[in-house]
Amino acid sequence: MKIIVVGGFLGSGKTTALVRLGTYYSSLGKSVGIIVNEIGEIGIDGDIISQYGLETKEITSGCICCSLKTSLRATLLLMIENYNPDVIIIESTGVAYPGAIRDEIMLMNLSTEYDMAPLLTLFDGSRFKQILKEIKNFAAQQLAQAEVIAVSKTDLVEPPMIPIIEAAVQQINPKAEIMTLSSKNPESLARLIDILERSSDTDSHLVELKKVISDDGSLLMAGKRDNSIAASGVGSFSAEYILDENSLMSLNDSDFEQIAKDLMSQIRENVIEKSPDFLGHIKLFLESGSALYKISLTTAEEDPIYDFILPANGTSDTKPNLKILSAVTGISSMDVQEIVQKAAENVLNENEIVFSV
Repeated sequence: MKIIVVGGFLGSGKTTALVRLGTYYSSLGKSVGIIVNEIGEIGIDGDIISQYGLETKEITSGCICCSLKTSLRATLLLMIENYNPDVIIIESTGVAYPGAIRDEIMLMNLSTEYDMAPLLTLFDGSRFKQILKEIKNFAAQQLAQAEVIAVSKTDLVEPPMIPIIEAAVQQINPKAEIMTLSSKNPESLARLIDILERSSDTDSHLVELKKVISDDGSLLMAGKRDNSIAASGVGSFSAEYILDENSLMSLNDSDFEQIAKDLMSQIRENVIEKSPDFLGHIKLFLESGSALYKISLTTAEEDPIYDFILPANGTSDTKPNLKILSAVTGISSMDVQEIVQKAAENVLNENEIVFSV
């Protein structure tokens, strides 16, 4: 069994990368399990990943590198026992320290044999300047733990900037292998797979870990005992609304699309008002019953990215619902909650959609 840990700040492209990795391994006839760590109380990425036919388990309401180590262990054991996958991919929340997740797994004494892939952290090249301005210290801590750093979204970066970004990242972590990654460039994914197939030196890691482990098994290193959510300076809130099917009968696909876009527009406008230079990830997921509408926003300067996703088997058994996860810099969680709830209720009421929370 191979275990792959994928880290990176909010909106760096982790979900896109792991869907492609999972699909690749599945195409080889290997069984793939994916563990998704969401910062909020509800999961969004897991729903999206499941549409591609990949087995997904979500850990929500925190960060598996900090407060949810027990949940991570329980989820791993459950997945191994019930599915015995050939590959397990763990997507950490964007405010986690992925190195601490890798170390925690290696201290679990899992009963099954496994290879730990080199620790992968994504760095969003399209937000290079904003990251250095808003969360430089936090991002540097994430990058410093990586064994492989993939500068992602390079299709959105001016070509002359790419070597500059690579050099800056390499300076933060001189030991890491640096590569570029673009969802529009299959060759970059092929290179990433080649790198991940080189098993990390588990024995060497364990030797080093035993130097910093207390008698009760907890890590002694101060940097990894920090609460990464607090260190990131991110305010977050997640919400789920169950939509009454009868009130949706008069709506068509274009109506659902417009509802999703209007809602994101209101949230974006109000977030920018409080934090003009915010970074993070605002994810909106609207399931109509026959299709999924996803909108994603990661910075104040960009336009939202819109996706229309059909279920893998052509139908969905899930009741119509709206899920929103917002995690952004420069705003308190209380303010984020107020913005999201007010916008969601306004848009749903304007469209005469009956809902329950």
